[in-house]
Amino acid sequence: MKINNEPKLLPVRVYGDVILRIKSLPVKEFDDKLREFARDLTYTMYQRDGVGLAANQVGSTQRVFVIDTLWSREDSVPNPIVMVNPVILSGEGEYEMEEGCISVPGIFAKVKRYNYIKYSYFDTYGISHEGEAEGYDAVVIQHEYDHLDGILFVDRISKLSLLKIKRKLNAIMSTAENGQNIRTEIFKVNE
Repeated sequence: MKINNEPKLLPVRVYGDVILRIKSLPVKEFDDKLREFARDLTYTMYQRDGVGLAANQVGSTQRVFVIDTLWSREDSVPNPIVMVNPVILSGEGEYEMEEGCISVPGIFAKVKRYNYIKYSYFDTYGISHEGEAEGYDAVVIQHEYDHLDGILFVDRISKLSLLKIKRKLNAIMSTAENGQNIRTEIFKVNE
């Protein structure tokens, strides 16, 4: 397969789109098609000014996400990490911070997560990696990992906080391409 020279900006799915609630499928083939998708996913993350983006946020059921936790810092140089079939091996401690999401635009809420995690993943060539993360970096990985299981950060906030943002969520849901009508076009690459 020939890879396109220019990365593509992928359309981001928003709250209410059914694909955001589907558990992602493990990647089985580490090929040029996967690498091209990862490049487009990374490009889209940067264009949307995010520090992480999961495959289902752009309509794919692949178990893939990209992160770059330094991207939001001034004078940062892009340093994306694409994680394929990631696994959080363990977590400890507690860390609470305000989170937002490209798929839930304009909404921010405090979420409690592990402060420290150990994780593993494959890169786009099928090479296995293990790592540890703490604080903000751990939160970003957990946030994107949740996406792969169909969980959004708003699912992890208190009922009271959820009530406060219900109108905003409903407004976002009304714009979801595949919301109430469920006319889903799921993009499956590696099945």
